[in-house]
Amino acid sequence: MRLLGIALVVVPILVAFSASNWDPKEAVLPSEQELNQISGRVGEIFGGGFSEDTIVLGQPTFSGNSVSVPATFKSPFKVPVKLEEFTLTVSDQGMQPIKLQMEEDELEIPANGTVTFTLVGAIPTTPPSNPRVTAVSVTLEIYGVIINFSRGSGGQL
Repeated sequence: MRLLGIALVVVPILVAFSASNWDPKEAVLPSEQELNQISGRVGEIFGGGFSEDTIVLGQPTFSGNSVSVPATFKSPFKVPVKLEEFTLTVSDQGMQPIKLQMEEDELEIPANGTVTFTLVGAIPTTPPSNPRVTAVSVTLEIYGVIINFSRGSGGQL
């Protein structure tokens, strides 16, 4: 019985090595063609990628020490995605950075779809006169995989 257990483990390994001319690399790793197929499929999911019109910000509305900004997100993805988090950091000379976060918990976006949401945040007593977006962070879920895109951290984007 013990010999049967060992044979069931060892024989498939030997068969795999013999089928690949006893080359361990070829037996374990996918072929170049298989890697190209996977790369092509991943490229299909991500479509054309992000562009300048992927996110469009509307006019901000000030209320006391808070601000809300309508935002429209045009998905470049050819599959449905879930927008889990969207954060912008806005800076102005001589002022503390203002962090704007998505008000909604999460949003379902259909393939190549468009969704509108609201960014909210606290502002100083005087609103910025020349605001610049200095950082962006987007968290998406695609087929159960969480992807975070971040850019900027102090300079102008």
